[in-house]
Amino acid sequence: MENMDKIWWDHIIKAHKFLEDIVKYALEGKSIILSLPENVPWKDTLRESVEDQLKLENSRNMMDFVSCPKEEPGLFLLNKYCKKEKRASYRYGISYAEFLGQCEDIVLNDRYIWVYDIPKEKCDEWLDFIAEYNKNVRKKTPAIFILEIQDGGPVNKSRKGIQKLEFSQSISTYDRFAFCALAASGNSTCKEYLYPYLAELTASVCRDDIELCAQCVQKGNQFLKDPEETLRQIVSESSRSDGKPFTYTRTPEELKTLVWEAQLKNVFPAIEKARSYFIKKYSNDIKAVLPFNTSYGQQVSAPEEVEIGILICFIGNGNVHLTNANEYQELEHLREARNKLAHLNIVDFESVDMILKKSETI
Repeated sequence: MENMDKIWWDHIIKAHKFLEDIVKYALEGKSIILSLPENVPWKDTLRESVEDQLKLENSRNMMDFVSCPKEEPGLFLLNKYCKKEKRASYRYGISYAEFLGQCEDIVLNDRYIWVYDIPKEKCDEWLDFIAEYNKNVRKKTPAIFILEIQDGGPVNKSRKGIQKLEFSQSISTYDRFAFCALAASGNSTCKEYLYPYLAELTASVCRDDIELCAQCVQKGNQFLKDPEETLRQIVSESSRSDGKPFTYTRTPEELKTLVWEAQLKNVFPAIEKARSYFIKKYSNDIKAVLPFNTSYGQQVSAPEEVEIGILICFIGNGNVHLTNANEYQELEHLREARNKLAHLNIVDFESVDMILKKSETI
């Protein structure tokens, strides 16, 4: 499935709300501190979508994207947005913020200015400028500033009229899973009954790296069969939307744990569903054997208490008569998979495929 960026920013509710909040505050005339993680997914799409929506709502204002300049904010804006004659009218003794705030006939007044790549030492400088600029605006619509900073950037104090939006606090684990589920539903390389497992495995392994989630989902069966090798391939051959390389820092043992967690959530319930199916199907044979004492001295009195291993024992002793010879092998696969998960081991993909396919048909 293509257009993963559109799935994220248009169809994941909290991601879309984050985008909409930027637009809303800008239209309300509030400047914004935009706190983004280093690997914010599809940043260019976020910027373009905000720009497009602001154009629809306010066609008079233009959006400018500006890499943070070395000079102080006021001097940069004076030189960029004021004609030579207006710059010449500036007199020392008042601040650039005061001068620009009072000017009524400059193009700065009709701008949304998105400033990015702001160094830590420049952040408060921009915020102080915006606060003073807003204070000096009287008879005009002011410029609206969107300051893009990296998560954890130093904002030592709040400023009136400046709204802060934090991506990391807006997006939850569920949003990441919702993206994986929606993205997986269009995958053409694996069967539909594997979609929930593909989504769960991707969300577990990739955590908060949404673009890496997209890459893994697109690999489909390849990722399901060998997550470690697929991740290694993505890291070595693919790049993020901003051109930076992918990274994956978890150890093989940590990765194994994340795969196990996904299987515990998705495969284990399917095993239990299959166990319940066989217990109900052969309940009359099972009831005839009960009560039954296990090798651990535990008494099993009701059919629903019968574990897969005990059921296999009943079959071997001739107490339960299968109507389909293939069911014995299915039960063996189920027992082996359940034992692996119970001992913190992962189940191979072929067994996972069989279990989930079986679960879909019962």
